[in-house]
Amino acid sequence: MIGWDESVERLRRAEAYWLATTGPHQAPHVVPVWGVMVGDELYLETGAPNTRKARNLAANPSVAVHLDGINDALIVHGIAVACRPDTDLGKALAAAFHAKYSSYEPAASDWDDGGLHRIEPRVMLAWRDMPTATRWRFQALR
Repeated sequence: MIGWDESVERLRRAEAYWLATTGPHQAPHVVPVWGVMVGDELYLETGAPNTRKARNLAANPSVAVHLDGINDALIVHGIAVACRPDTDLGKALAAAFHAKYSSYEPAASDWDDGGLHRIEPRVMLAWRDMPTATRWRFQALR
């Protein structure tokens, strides 16, 4: 079994997150995105409102987020909640993004018009050697 702390640390360290959304005709769409953990929350940049992933999220917020690696898998199933952070959270997010992606220098206000989602996890799966997997279930916040 894989430990909780180790799994959360992998989410913190991940360079990119594969975001799976569903389009209006149930067509899957998977793209890599940047993201950070602030506290115990995972935030993903989802781009301008006209991008396919942003349009998909507006229509259906159910997502899967997968880290790289087939032999050390970590998958989060949950709900993407549009986030327009207040000033304090915006500053924390900007600092976290810059620390993780050194060439990226966002301002705290960069997400005032959207482009950021917080992932509310419902199920998280992790494994190294199949067929054994570790699963965590979360209570819905809404």
